[in-house]
Amino acid sequence: MDAKVIRDGEGRFIMEGQECTQVYAHTDKLIFSVSTLLPGQQACLDQGHDEAHETVYVIQGTLMIHLPDSDQFFKLNPGDCLLIPPGEAHYSINVGEEKSIAAWSCAPHL
Repeated sequence: MDAKVIRDGEGRFIMEGQECTQVYAHTDKLIFSVSTLLPGQQACLDQGHDEAHETVYVIQGTLMIHLPDSDQFFKLNPGDCLLIPPGEAHYSINVGEEKSIAAWSCAPHL
């Protein structure tokens, strides 16, 4: 596979609850996306990825990430990153006063 530039707007857009996500790359080795939530909005529950860690990095706004199976809550601000263990269900809520923008990455198991 050759290197490839994927420009804003060229990814595949999906709605996950109230969260708008642009999937920039989805291969057998990497998933990378950027999501936005307006203040007070919540994403749907992601069941997690059985054999892969996932990260969320906050670019703008304030997100609360809830891991319901372990009942953990993480408040993330710009520059914060959360490493989510394999198979851990999670969802995000914009608890700030501005639009949140977060980058998500996962390395699926082959």
